[in-house]
Amino acid sequence: MTVPDRTSTPSETLTALEEIYAKVKRVQRDLRPSDRIVQDLGVDSLATLEILLALEERFGVALVDNPRTAGIVTVEDLVGLLDELRAGRAS
Repeated sequence: MTVPDRTSTPSETLTALEEIYAKVKRVQRDLRPSDRIVQDLGVDSLATLEILLALEERFGVALVDNPRTAGIVTVEDLVGLLDELRAGRAS
């Protein structure tokens, strides 16, 4: 079992998201904060779940059951929520 990483910087969070996105979608791509997850990245509901579960495991946070996850539109939104959850500022 991996130990959750709660100390990474926002750029490390984005890098982790890029790695997980590449694994799930089987596409290498640099993600931009303004990228819309569904429209620009082509992430469907199943891929969204896979990405969220992988991020939960990687960072030790709850995303799937978090109501704030429903409001995520862009990569920046997701990275911001991850950083807040890891810092313990959001529930």
